[in-house]
Amino acid sequence: MTKATSEGLKRRRQRKAAGAGQQTVTVSDVASLARTSTATVSRALNLPQSVSGDVRERVFAAVQKLGYIPNNSARALRQSQTRLIGLVVPTLKYALYATFYEAIQASLAPMGFFALLTTSDYDLGLEAEQARKLVQRGAQGLVLVGKTHDRKLTEFLARARVPYVNTYVFDPTDNENIVGFDNVKAIAAAVDYLVSLGHRDLVMLSGITGNRNDRAQARVKGFLDAAEAHKLPVKKRVAEAPYSIEGGRAALREIFDRGIEPTGVVCGSDMLALGAMQECRARGLKVPRDLSIIGFDNLDFAPHLDPPLSTVEVPSWDLGRIAGDYIVALCTGTAPPNVTNLPTRLLIRSTTGKPRNLVSLKRTG
Repeated sequence: MTKATSEGLKRRRQRKAAGAGQQTVTVSDVASLARTSTATVSRALNLPQSVSGDVRERVFAAVQKLGYIPNNSARALRQSQTRLIGLVVPTLKYALYATFYEAIQASLAPMGFFALLTTSDYDLGLEAEQARKLVQRGAQGLVLVGKTHDRKLTEFLARARVPYVNTYVFDPTDNENIVGFDNVKAIAAAVDYLVSLGHRDLVMLSGITGNRNDRAQARVKGFLDAAEAHKLPVKKRVAEAPYSIEGGRAALREIFDRGIEPTGVVCGSDMLALGAMQECRARGLKVPRDLSIIGFDNLDFAPHLDPPLSTVEVPSWDLGRIAGDYIVALCTGTAPPNVTNLPTRLLIRSTTGKPRNLVSLKRTG
């Protein structure tokens, strides 16, 4: 045992003898047990990437063993850093955002940052208010969903000079401070696949676009652009509804009420797709014999439906992990990640097949 370690243990015994209520573990104790200096301990806790892996492991092991709790408030005042990141998501009713939040936390924790979470219920005015409150309560940077925000928020961010990153979107013309994916191309891929099966009569069930949800707007654009490229009908081919099972049922009912009888449905979410499947069941329609359905997100339940849902997989975990790295880079003045436009993947399961007219011809031919 080194002299420094012996002295550290002696100090801890003395504090313990003085009474548990007065016991305090200091950074010097951590340094003694980790066999390093107090300055190195500080760097390992505040900027883990600035020390070697061996030193980092020794420091974190000592922190855990001793139960050391850094004085974050005092350090924040000294460094003008709180190491808190504010995160505003539209909802937590959708498992996709829970995965996103967990990934951000996993990214932030090794770098000594922590995420504060709140929701906006797809209301941009509420998003602006929540973001402002997070900053007032010490958030050093913000992670937001979408690129379109209320003017009050954009003005506040500019005035307060708060670092932020937008997520779940991609803009090829202006992709600064964005970590996301191309919603237009993701939906277009679903349309292309249905067309490759022989479908010519397609519709889309979309989330609400009137509340300036730019992700929903981009998915509608992807559907319409792809349909027009394949010379498919587009008039009255999109029905909007909230992201819910009942929303999906209502949207498909609206399509049928318009007198349209599609052979394929592209949905802006798996919840809408599940609702569409329920509506088909209520009408005695078989999926995919009578109607092929493709969802969006690849939520946990998608492969377990009857039949399993074909869907577009969204990389929520990777998106959250990279968004965490990105916002920390902005807050610390380091280089952000290079790859910020993440790929989606079309997963073909059992809710898609050839349209009924081609199936009938095959059976009679």
